[in-house]
Amino acid sequence: MAITEALSLFLRSLETKSYYEILRVDPDADSAAIQAAFHAFSRVYHPDEHVDSPPEASGVAADIFKRAVEAYRCLSRPLNRERYDRGLKRGRLRLEPGRPSTAPPPAVARTLETLARTLEGMAFAQKADRLLATGNLDEARVELAGACKCEPYNHELSERLHLLYEALALGGA
Repeated sequence: MAITEALSLFLRSLETKSYYEILRVDPDADSAAIQAAFHAFSRVYHPDEHVDSPPEASGVAADIFKRAVEAYRCLSRPLNRERYDRGLKRGRLRLEPGRPSTAPPPAVARTLETLARTLEGMAFAQKADRLLATGNLDEARVELAGACKCEPYNHELSERLHLLYEALALGGA
């Protein structure tokens, strides 16, 4: 029960912290620093990190994570952040205390180009991304295979190529 008590104590302390304090960033932090802080927070308090914990601890961790999501969603959106900063100057620690956020931030789309690590691989991957966007799976496969040849140890690109082969095998061509 020690973990449950520790998490509960931390959750109660969040009621007295600003969004900046929750994510442990300075008020002048840029969007990249806020995102990095949220990801670091998530590695500790995301509910998936507590699946082996007692159910009570998992529930408290989920509540803690919800507060971090609320903070991230506010601070990562410029208009909300401006509103929040004005309210914070008046002593308001939450943007909308009656409506805490329960949804996680949107997933960042990882294109093939962002997975590539070399200039040559990026060029092939970028072409593959464009071809996939137009539904041309077979030509995208050729370009992605080219990216994989440029980066033989890039497992993420190889996995995407494998998925593309599966899609083609299922009749997606």
